[in-house]
Amino acid sequence: MIDSYTRKKWHEIKIVQDLIDFMEDPKCDVMGMSNALVDLNKSSFWTAANVNFDIDIQKILDTKPNIRHDEISGTTMVASELEYHKKNNYTNGYDRIKPNDEIKKIVKALGFGENSSVWVNNQPPGALMGRHVDFIGCFTYENIEKNKSLEDMPYDKEKRQPVGMKTIWRCFVALADWEPGQLVNFEPDFWTKWKKGDVVFFDWKNTPHSTANCGSAQRPFLKITGVLDDDSWVIDSKKNGSVRKIDLLR
Repeated sequence: MIDSYTRKKWHEIKIVQDLIDFMEDPKCDVMGMSNALVDLNKSSFWTAANVNFDIDIQKILDTKPNIRHDEISGTTMVASELEYHKKNNYTNGYDRIKPNDEIKKIVKALGFGENSSVWVNNQPPGALMGRHVDFIGCFTYENIEKNKSLEDMPYDKEKRQPVGMKTIWRCFVALADWEPGQLVNFEPDFWTKWKKGDVVFFDWKNTPHSTANCGSAQRPFLKITGVLDDDSWVIDSKKNGSVRKIDLLR
């Protein structure tokens, strides 16, 4: 049940800056609101592509994370999320690592634009990410840093993105094969047995999700959030199950 204050503040959102104010208001139940907005009939995930690449992933994992899996950070969480994580003994759940130029070739090959939010999310054994619904806050903040005028753009509360912007997509790229004990829960189902290079898209607005690494191997994903130059292949994949093959070794 969402409290009246949170609902009032949500309904008052007109522009992107209003959204920022809403997310940063410690009295607003941001996680509760994002969950209340979910239409479970639209919950979905699908493998849309596989990228063939030869990148030294261990070298990336050996670099110092921007945020550690066992930390709680205001960079990836707003005030109410921080409180929720503390109350329920959750942490960041994964090591957040800045991508190198080789990793960025995958982003470009998929057709994502320059304004995309791109991070390597490595979940070490024993780490978990609690259940949540995305508000793509990192994408919003990162783009405001590049273009302050974004703050004044009208905000579409149904699509959960600025009015007039092309559809914002979010995907995970598996940087290594699935290992036993590694779980991604896209409610009400699970993504398992992925192969290196698999690209899974999901309806981030309507798909509560959580992750855990109950195995003994590292679980590196590339997380990309942004707009695609041409998203028709992603839409077609969701409809007919086609998987686009992309070879970076040619």
